[in-house]
Amino acid sequence: MQYLIEHETVLEYPRSVREHHVELRLAPRSDGHQQVISCKIETEPAEKLASYIDYYGNRVDYFCVIPPHERLVTRLTSEVETLKENPFNFESVPPAEEHEWLRKAIRNAPPLNDFVLHRSKLTPTAMKLGDVITRAFPRPDKNNPLLESLLELLAWVPTVLEYHSGSTEVHGALTAAVLQGRGVCQDFAHLFITVARSWGIPVRYVMGYLDPGICSTGEELATHAWAEALIPGAGWVGFDATHNLLANDHYVAVAVGRDSYDAAPQRGSFKGDSAGEQPTVKVTVQEQ
Repeated sequence: MQYLIEHETVLEYPRSVREHHVELRLAPRSDGHQQVISCKIETEPAEKLASYIDYYGNRVDYFCVIPPHERLVTRLTSEVETLKENPFNFESVPPAEEHEWLRKAIRNAPPLNDFVLHRSKLTPTAMKLGDVITRAFPRPDKNNPLLESLLELLAWVPTVLEYHSGSTEVHGALTAAVLQGRGVCQDFAHLFITVARSWGIPVRYVMGYLDPGICSTGEELATHAWAEALIPGAGWVGFDATHNLLANDHYVAVAVGRDSYDAAPQRGSFKGDSAGEQPTVKVTVQEQ
């Protein structure tokens, strides 16, 4: 699949701010599952951007607006070709050997521990979710394929959370979403990650874009969130708990991390008297 993605964020302030330092994680990833054909990022006021690759392999573009300003706009225009048509297309490892496969993978690449051991208010210990986890299922049986257990988890998450746009805060605590039984895509991803990590499986958070044809009724078109688990024989496999789907070529990955903090599309700091209103975000994803 080939997609044209446009993403505009507008920040407005009631009084001038200055010395505005901004980081953007908007440029889609290039890897074995997708290739970036073109990528352009513009700002208003117009500023020169620099970039670096962060610890998780994400491209980060950054810039500064020093003079006073009451409005800041960032625009991404990118064309991406996605290649992962069938997420089940891999040579599986026998179930009895999967846990040893994961142990060797973590031993050979110690940074994978970040996706097993990390805990935060977004991905807390499973015990902090209380009765919700006791109603889940136990640690996967070594005689059953891990993918099968993760697919059961994928189907379970929507029984705990109902999708409601704006029902939780950005980077809000997972326990709050679980208690009210409602959330947005990042809450669905965080719940999947929390349980899967309690099983000792490396799982990471993914921020990106989704083909509008998959979006549910009432779901706003914006950045999307899902999880990726390290599957023996397959590598990273995407699990979209919001839609109970495995990620394929209808998904465009942008940034990965331990949770949504690591993969925020835009963040920054400035000097001024007011934080302003919530940003206005407009996203379009068009199949080419």
